[in-house]
Amino acid sequence: MLVIYSLIGLRNIRRNFRRSLLAVLAISFGLFCLIVFQALKVGLHREMMHSTLNLDPGTIQIHAKGYEANIAVLQPIEQHEELTAILAKDGFHPSAERLKTPALLLAGRKSSSVLLSGIRPEQEKQITFIGAKTVAGSYLKNPGTLFIGETLAASLEVGVGDSVMLMAQSMYGKPVTRRLPVGGIFRTKSASFDRNHIYTDLATAQSMLEASNVITEIALQTDHDAVESIAGKLRQRLNPELFQVRAWQVIIPDLKQLIELNDATMGLLVFIVFAIVAMGIANTMTTAIFERFREFGTMTAIGTTPGGIVTIVVLESFFLGLIAVLVGTLAGTIACTWLSRYGLDLSSFISSNQYFAEDHVLKAYLLPGDLLRAVFITLVTAVLAGIYPAWKASRLDPVKAIAHT
Repeated sequence: MLVIYSLIGLRNIRRNFRRSLLAVLAISFGLFCLIVFQALKVGLHREMMHSTLNLDPGTIQIHAKGYEANIAVLQPIEQHEELTAILAKDGFHPSAERLKTPALLLAGRKSSSVLLSGIRPEQEKQITFIGAKTVAGSYLKNPGTLFIGETLAASLEVGVGDSVMLMAQSMYGKPVTRRLPVGGIFRTKSASFDRNHIYTDLATAQSMLEASNVITEIALQTDHDAVESIAGKLRQRLNPELFQVRAWQVIIPDLKQLIELNDATMGLLVFIVFAIVAMGIANTMTTAIFERFREFGTMTAIGTTPGGIVTIVVLESFFLGLIAVLVGTLAGTIACTWLSRYGLDLSSFISSNQYFAEDHVLKAYLLPGDLLRAVFITLVTAVLAGIYPAWKASRLDPVKAIAHT
């Protein structure tokens, strides 16, 4: 009997082809939008995380207990050599040792407040892409040089080879200065980062700050999806009286909040899209039932049960949704494939954004789970939207329905 009901449902879809086509196109468009927007959202989050976490912070940072950022007084990590050995032995790598402190950079009469990072370039290449953004000179090829941003270099009117004065506070709280040459200039897509960050080799920073064998930060680069798990293992492995382990969600809370806001916005969009889909199907089926009063009346008169009427109408809704799913999925997948290859250039909208420091091209990233979820929700919505019209059709009085004109 189900086969017969299915054939009747398919025949009813073909009966008024134009109306069915409009319904299918409306549902397909809704599914298409959902697939593409979801893929772009995932791509947006991945690009934001990649650009932000690979620019400087990494995914996990280890500091001395009680560490506070932007404090001029150095907060050294005790027993950092043993800590580095533990990280390497237990597979927590790659990692990079850093010495960070606020500083003042002077060139003639011009000056700028900056964050000085003493680093080991060979380690840093595994954590950040800053070295790959070199536009002039070299990436700390020669010890005792500075690697500064293009925006900062322009504001101070200095170039590669020019000497600048660097002022900071030593390990013991006294002011120290050192004249260093600019060895290289970098340019990211974030002008604010380029203006506020400078680098030198770790040995030079330790010597200037009178902080022999001192580091203030160890940065790790891990799988973005496993950050919380790895951070938890580190907290269990390391002495909490000496070390403070922070994941990127704590280091950059505004990025975490922005991702959560995007997820909430996407949830609202899903609700709106499928509310429209549901109304479209319900309207289509209600109109179809109104035009087929006599048909349903005749079917009831010859013995078709109310359950049979409901089954026919619900199957009709299901088939409409199924056809729309095939069309929408095909169109959405093709669009996502194109967007994953070529992307959308957002340069005119985010010319200098900290979350797009590496690239301004947004590419789609379609996850199989997201695609299956969208298809499932569409089919369920199609079936649920057909229940009320089906119930209404099953309640028709046969005599009045047959007499309906």
